[in-house]
Amino acid sequence: MQTPTPSKFIASWLTLALALVSFCACEGDGARVALPGKVGAAGELVVVATPEVWEGPAGDTLQALMGQPYPVLPQYEPLMDVVHLEPELFDRFWKPHRNILVMEVADRVDTQEPSLSFFRNKYSRGQIYMVAKARTAEALAEVMLSRGNEMVSLLHAEEASRFADIVSLSPNEVVSREVLKKWGVQGLWPKDARLAKQTEDFWWVDRQLTRLKGGDNHDIQQGFFIHSEPYVSADQLSLEHVLDRRDAVTRKHVQGPTKGSYMATERRFFPAYEELEFDGHFALEVRGLWKMENDFMGGPFYSLTVVDEAEGRLLTIEGYAYAPYFDKRPYIREVEGLVRRCDLVGKPAPAPNP
Repeated sequence: MQTPTPSKFIASWLTLALALVSFCACEGDGARVALPGKVGAAGELVVVATPEVWEGPAGDTLQALMGQPYPVLPQYEPLMDVVHLEPELFDRFWKPHRNILVMEVADRVDTQEPSLSFFRNKYSRGQIYMVAKARTAEALAEVMLSRGNEMVSLLHAEEASRFADIVSLSPNEVVSREVLKKWGVQGLWPKDARLAKQTEDFWWVDRQLTRLKGGDNHDIQQGFFIHSEPYVSADQLSLEHVLDRRDAVTRKHVQGPTKGSYMATERRFFPAYEELEFDGHFALEVRGLWKMENDFMGGPFYSLTVVDEAEGRLLTIEGYAYAPYFDKRPYIREVEGLVRRCDLVGKPAPAPNP
C-alpha cells in the first residue's frame, strides 16, 4: 500500500475550497428540530467501521493519513487523534461528535463505484460527517488514498476555524479597533488578549493562559506579531528574507525573561512554507519553530507574509504558542485559525473635524 505524502495536506487550502464545493448541508427530511451542539475533543475523529474494515487496507490507509506528524512541531503529534467505533456502538451518544467518518464495505447498488462524501451538520451544529464506501476493501482503501489530501485539509481547516468561531462570539473589541486603526487589519482577538507592545512598525498581541496538569498550574502563552516593511521587490518574498526579517524584528522587540535573551527562529529544523493567495493578495505561509536565545523557551509559530499593493508594504501577521507541559498542536492550530481570519480591509478614514 502506498504511503500518503504529508507535506501538502495542511498547506493546500485550495484543496479545502474544492472539497467544500461538494459539501452537502444535511438539514434532514422536512421540518427538523434544532440540532444540538457538537461534542468531542478538538482534533479528534471518530471512525465508524467494522473490525474487518478497520483492520484491513482501508483502516491502515486512514490511520496512516491521520497519524502523520503535524507539521513543524518540536515533538511528534499526529494530525488528528482517531477513535475507532464499531457500527453497533454508534448511538446517540456518539452521533453529535464534531468529526465523524463512516467506512463501509458492502455489495450494493450504491457501492459499485467507490465514493467519499462530505456532509455538514448531519447530527449536530458545526459537525463534519464523512461517508466512504466501496464494494471491496481494496477499492475502499484506494478512494481513501486518492482523496486523502482533501479529507485531511478539510478536517484541519475546520478545526482551526472552530476556535475563531468561538472567539467571534465575544471578541476583544478594544484590540480589534486599535489593530484596525493602525494596520488596516480586521481580525479576531481573544477577550483575554492584550496589546503587549506597540511601536511604529511592530505590534505584539499577547494572551496568557493557565492550565492544570499533574496537580499544578502551568503557564501557556499564545502571541501574535504584526509588522511591516516597504515592498520594494519580489526578492523580499523568499523564505530566507522572510526568516531574516523575522529574526531582526524579534531580536529587537521580543526579549526573554533572562538578561540578553530574545526570540529567534530555530534554524536546525527547516520550516515548511508555501506560496498562496490570501484575501486576494499574494502571500507566503511559513510554519516553523522559535527559540529563546540565551534561555530555554521555545515552540511553534505560524505566519503569513502578505503583499499589500495598496499600501506598498509587505505585511506579516504571525502567531506563536508556548506550552512546555502540553501538546502544542491544539494551541498552534488555534493561533493559525485566528491568523487566517484576518482581513486586509485598509485603515479607516479619519473622523472629520467638527
